[in-house]
Amino acid sequence: MKPIYFSILFMLVAGCNFNSMNLGIADPDIDAHQQISVEENLATLQAPMLKAKVDRGELPDLPDRLPDDPLIIPVVSKIGLYGGTWRKFDLAADFPTMRLLNHYYGLTRWSPDAQTILPGLASGYEVSPDGRIITFHLRHGSRWSDGAPFTADDILFWWDLALDERYLVAPPEWAYTEGKRMDVSAPDPYTIQFSYQHPFYFLPLIMATGFWTAEEIILPAHYLRQFHPDFNRDYTDFNELDRRRNVFNNPDRPTLAPWKPTYYSPTGDQLVLERNPYYWAVDSLGRQLPYIDRIETIRVQNAEAGVLSVIAGNIDMQFRDVNLSDLALLRHFEDQGNYDLLTWEEGTATWHTIFLNLENPDTTRRSLFRNPAFRHALAVGINRERMLQVIWHGHGRTQSAAISDESWHFTSRRGQSVLEDWTSRWSEYDPDGANALLDAAGLAERDKDGFRMYRGQPFRVQLNYREMPYAADQAALIKEDWEQLGVRVLAKRLPPTDFWTRIDTGQYDMYLEKNSELDLFTFPGVVFPVDAKTWHPRTGRWYRSGGVDGEAPSGYTADLLALYEAAKREPDRIQRHELVLDAIEIQIKHGPFMIGTIGRQKAVIVVKDYVRNVPTEGPVMAPWAQVQPAASFPEQFYYAAEYLYPDE
Repeated sequence: MKPIYFSILFMLVAGCNFNSMNLGIADPDIDAHQQISVEENLATLQAPMLKAKVDRGELPDLPDRLPDDPLIIPVVSKIGLYGGTWRKFDLAADFPTMRLLNHYYGLTRWSPDAQTILPGLASGYEVSPDGRIITFHLRHGSRWSDGAPFTADDILFWWDLALDERYLVAPPEWAYTEGKRMDVSAPDPYTIQFSYQHPFYFLPLIMATGFWTAEEIILPAHYLRQFHPDFNRDYTDFNELDRRRNVFNNPDRPTLAPWKPTYYSPTGDQLVLERNPYYWAVDSLGRQLPYIDRIETIRVQNAEAGVLSVIAGNIDMQFRDVNLSDLALLRHFEDQGNYDLLTWEEGTATWHTIFLNLENPDTTRRSLFRNPAFRHALAVGINRERMLQVIWHGHGRTQSAAISDESWHFTSRRGQSVLEDWTSRWSEYDPDGANALLDAAGLAERDKDGFRMYRGQPFRVQLNYREMPYAADQAALIKEDWEQLGVRVLAKRLPPTDFWTRIDTGQYDMYLEKNSELDLFTFPGVVFPVDAKTWHPRTGRWYRSGGVDGEAPSGYTADLLALYEAAKREPDRIQRHELVLDAIEIQIKHGPFMIGTIGRQKAVIVVKDYVRNVPTEGPVMAPWAQVQPAASFPEQFYYAAEYLYPDE
């Protein structure tokens, strides 16, 4: 019996309850829904706990808390009930899964299926005929969680900080076109304009991408100015402003999210959030969202502890940090834990990808890595079917490295054809063909132990990986397959800081990383050499630095960059997708630039049997850029009447 089973049995016998920890919080309004009936709950346009505060004069009436044109959020199944507490866990002190469900309040947002861009804090936007000025129209009357108006001034405050040489946060990469910086202005309090010197049609996509964009550029100026040295003489630097800016560990900082932090433990192990009384979205009946009153999230030390918490019945919904390898165990305790298991598409293509450094600083290795025969040999020298069965128990698909099948780049007939070619080429196991290709690549000579030599010298590749699920297991199988071909491999796990430092500086042979993207306009790096990662660290550094650092592109890297720049300037969305497909075909022709293993795994989602309005299928989980589950509107998740009102 594995150690985890001993832990489970102990926990179940002992009645361990992670939710029993004392958070030091009491609010009589949290349980206000229990004082009314189901009919009364459905009849009100706001949560009972907020109505109680309005009745006491602690909050304005609902019409004074909503914008003139609130965002109307569609419900998955039914109009919901107000009330309840959502319990979940996280693995990191900065609570990334919490941010992925609550911090998605950008000017625009992705649709749940990631096929289009929807309004967000901006009710609409327009692009000038020349593509250089993008104007966003903010919702009149939107307010921060403390009731202060949200206006264009909050974005201008960020831009002033970005331009302040005393402040260490510079303008983001998307603030530049062809090396020229944009300008940000506000014709009126509810209009914000981004003006470029060259056409830039990606900005509405960028505003919808990731929780980090909103966290970075939409700041509560009225709150943060009191910690700015230009507005408060008590401060001589920006340290306190930075500390107060952090939304998840500073409950005093106003937010625009559905739920606002009310408690962050000194140890960073617990985070509690309560509904934002000024949240700017409603359901189709005009009822203010969210439906659920409160979220409690705890930080656990590892994924196994999270699984124990699920089995004990202490998790209401969990959308990330549950591994597919735990599916069978979780199914065993599904009835006892009163939860259901859903599987969304993971969207990985692949888990993991082998990224080769085609710009290796060692010129000898660079010459070999750029030889297509060498890369073809490594690709067809992996026994993916064995990997699929041994590590993934048959869950997934053997394939070459690509991006997610659901990407909107592949909706056309040509897109589907390109995707099929990209995911299938070089994915069949062919050890005889791999040996012949390695001989042709200049590795025919072998040492006394049977390992291949290159240019008369001993040869070895280093495959780096970091601590993440399945990486060590896959690295071991890849090493075994390649060494059967005579290629000596050092598979090495690195600490995260060392791992990313080597990648950012281009000091690596190859590395393993999960690959899942839906949009190459905003996260282009796996195809377009625009950042210092994946297979193009030096060209990416050249691009990001405006030609100051790195290595100027040539050959297919120059062609790929030209296509990316053309896509930025292309006003027609269909033609932009065609340019992406042109780039992928360059990868297919000259590749593989990256080597895939297994893709199309499922994401395991835990949902208590009393939770409603959670999509059973459709969303793609893996890419952070499309911000699931936030893109599926968790504001409209709710608890069934039999849970909230057990006595009725």
